[in-house]
Amino acid sequence: MKFKLLISMLAAGTIAAGAQSQGYKDGIEYYKAGQYDNAKTILNRTIGDAATDKATAYYYLGQTELAKGDKAAAKKNFDLGVAADAECPYNYVGLGALELMSGNENAAKDNFKTAQKFGKKNHEITVDIARAYYNANPVTYAEEIEKYLAKAHKDSKNQEPSIYILEGDMAAAQQDWGGAAGKYEMAITFEKDNPEGYVKYAEAYFNVNPNFSIQKLEELLAQTPNSALAQRELAEKYFKGNHWKKASDLYGQYIQNPNHFPEDKARYSVLLYWGEDYGNSLKVAEEVLSQQPDNFIMQRVRFLDNVKLGDNAKGAEYAKAFFANNPDGYFTVNDYTTYADALTALGQDSLAVVQYELAAQKYPEDADLLKNLSAVYTNNKNYVKAAEAFDAYVQTQEKPSLNDYFTASGRYLNAAATAGDNEEQRTKSAARGLEYVNKAIAGAEPQPALYQRLGRLSMSRNAGNAMDEDAANAYLKVVELLDANPANMDTANGQLGLYKEAYMLLYVYYGNVAHDKDKAAEYADKLNAVKTLLGE
Repeated sequence: MKFKLLISMLAAGTIAAGAQSQGYKDGIEYYKAGQYDNAKTILNRTIGDAATDKATAYYYLGQTELAKGDKAAAKKNFDLGVAADAECPYNYVGLGALELMSGNENAAKDNFKTAQKFGKKNHEITVDIARAYYNANPVTYAEEIEKYLAKAHKDSKNQEPSIYILEGDMAAAQQDWGGAAGKYEMAITFEKDNPEGYVKYAEAYFNVNPNFSIQKLEELLAQTPNSALAQRELAEKYFKGNHWKKASDLYGQYIQNPNHFPEDKARYSVLLYWGEDYGNSLKVAEEVLSQQPDNFIMQRVRFLDNVKLGDNAKGAEYAKAFFANNPDGYFTVNDYTTYADALTALGQDSLAVVQYELAAQKYPEDADLLKNLSAVYTNNKNYVKAAEAFDAYVQTQEKPSLNDYFTASGRYLNAAATAGDNEEQRTKSAARGLEYVNKAIAGAEPQPALYQRLGRLSMSRNAGNAMDEDAANAYLKVVELLDANPANMDTANGQLGLYKEAYMLLYVYYGNVAHDKDKAAEYADKLNAVKTLLGE
């Protein structure tokens, strides 16, 4: 069943089922998915429920403890399982697994025989015994593993899903993701509502084909709409696949399931933030903070949400507290830049720059951050630092673009042109800017704007931005390129301003530097003609 159909069903009223749970079965599903802490929580939570098969629940509690390395706790639960139902075969498998891990092979075999006696037609028992040998030592017990798997294949006529789950796990352990996914697919073929198969398939195949993995989990949720695992896993895969709105919507359904976990509410707030539902994200975050005022993630989300909602004053207030109250916290680039955005909106530009600088110190290799920092410095008229930041950005690029070179040349032009009496700054910045604009010229088709930038940078080397021969040659090239298209003289073409700049500076050069009166007069005439066209 496709997800669209599922959504239509939920909208029609069956969403009420999402608020139900599968009781202890959710715990079993979490165990089989390898989420042992979650499994333990739910199994302990539901062990006293009237609907709980206690013998089975104790078995999976024991297996959970065994997976976590607590053999004593595992044995206690297996014994409780036997006490609850002496004929339940599963707990004998668990006791056998414990003996096997302790090196007591004969005692293990005795327990396995008892399990088989009470589970004669239960092919999963045979597979569980194979898994016990596999977990103990897949190399030492390779023969036993093969024997029990072969028996399970034969007795079930190759239709027992757990066979393929174990075989898939064995393939996954060898990082054979394709082989693992194929085995999990087989398990699903023989049991359409097998959560373990779907979840493990999605995990194994996600890096190969995320969309197909998501589709598998959508199919699982359609088959088992009350499964907490199905709800949670699909929501997380939506998030991992950048389907943030879908992730937050489904997570909202999941936390109505009684078998969710206390920390899930905070997670829901985060997913709502990424789904751009900032109002509800803030509401949930504040609910969590009312109970857990020191929750680091919720403090972050609270200030981020306020900024996104346009309340920059409150956002900046919460951000300030967030940083101050967590001196050892892990702060992201987004933390710093969002705080800076709020400060900028409040007119506190100098404080905003500080946040960008802190971010750049912590994340010096973040290219986008360096680029944005350069823009912030430019807005604050700190042209030297703007140039340095953009230069650092360019250095992070394996193959800088022509636009990168051009922008960098502009940053250095600003630094040189505003240097005043600081000759060192002027000459150093101009030289670096010239390097960049020449790189742009070398890689691009001839364009007037490039030579205009070359001319301006040549002037910026000189006190008072005086014209020199290099600048004149650049502006002669500007005129040449403009003249190549007669339409550039049309008022609608937008090039008259560039003509005006070129003619004026060439007039100054020939009149005051080259002392060529005829050339000066020629460009004076051209300048006046352009001014007339401009209506000046």
